[in-house]
Formats: sequence, structure tokens, C-alpha cells
Amino acid sequence: MYAHIPNILSLYRLAASPIALWMAFAGQREAFFMLIIVSLVSDLVDGPIARRIGRVSRFGAKADTVADAFTLIAGITGLVILEPQVFEGHYDWMVAFLMSYAAAACASLLKFGRLPAYHLYSSKTAAFGAGVFFVSLYLLGFSHAFFLGVLCLGILANSESLLVTLRLTRARTDIRSFFDLLRANDDGRA
Repeated sequence: MYAHIPNILSLYRLAASPIALWMAFAGQREAFFMLIIVSLVSDLVDGPIARRIGRVSRFGAKADTVADAFTLIAGITGLVILEPQVFEGHYDWMVAFLMSYAAAACASLLKFGRLPAYHLYSSKTAAFGAGVFFVSLYLLGFSHAFFLGVLCLGILANSESLLVTLRLTRARTDIRSFFDLLRANDDGRA
């Protein structure tokens, strides 16, 4: 049973995303936030659990990446519905974030036929920031500076993901950073 925990957490996020969206459309703010917050926390722990118990797999990396995309879509859509003031005056930053995400995803899809599953430190930091932002928004209210900081972290993480895709010659997972690739003179060849 323990061997499947990381994949179960990713599958939870896949299942929770449409439910969170449904909660947002139904005006159930608390349920929406709880589902997204639990999803963001599960995203932070599934990889370390998989490494700790020796159950890192390509399926797990792919499931994690798809679950991340679903959680992102559900989270942003839910905020547009339930907390529209979050985006007021920040549309340019939001568009920049979404464009950077789309560029990283499309580059990997075009080059390797799949979404990037690098699990970069910058991506983990951005996911942690997003989780703290959601908790803070739910409990304390909106902070412009915090929101912009989270968007900037996301843009940086997406940019690094794009750079990694451009550097690699074959699809890979679990890369710490673009600089590690450069330092190791690694281009992804076996």
C-alpha cells in the first residue's frame, strides 16, 4: 500500500481539480479553497515520498505533471469566479504567467510529445509560494505584493523549464536546475 502513496496523491489531484471547479461554480468558497490547498500540499510531498520509499517512476512523474496542470487550471478558474478582485490591476502579470506556462508546456509537447516533468527547484519553490498564497488568501485576505511575488516566481520557474527543454535532446525527469545541466555539460543524451 505504501508503495502507491505518491501515485495516489497525484491521482487525488486529478480527481480533486474538477470537484474544486464545481465547488467554485457553486459558490462554495471554503470547499474550493480546501480542495486546492490540499492539492498543493500533496504536490509538495508526493515526490519526496516517492524518492524516500524508492518508488520514483515515469508514470508517477507524468501523473504528477498532468495533475499539476489540472490543479493550476482549477485554482486560477476558481479564483476568477470566487475572488475576482485578485486579478484587478494584475491582468498583465497574469497573462505573462500564463504565457510563460504555455510556452514551457508547448515547447516540451512539440519537442518531446509530453508536458515537462523536470521537478525543478524553481518549480517546487513556485508551487510552495502558490500554496502559501492560497492559505493566506483564504485566512487573511488578498495581498497585492504577495500575489505579484507568486506570479514572478511562477514566471521564473516556467522560464527555467523552457530553457531546460531547449537544452535537452531527449525527454527527462527530475532535473534540479538548468544550471546543473550546464555544470554537468548535460544535454540529456544517454
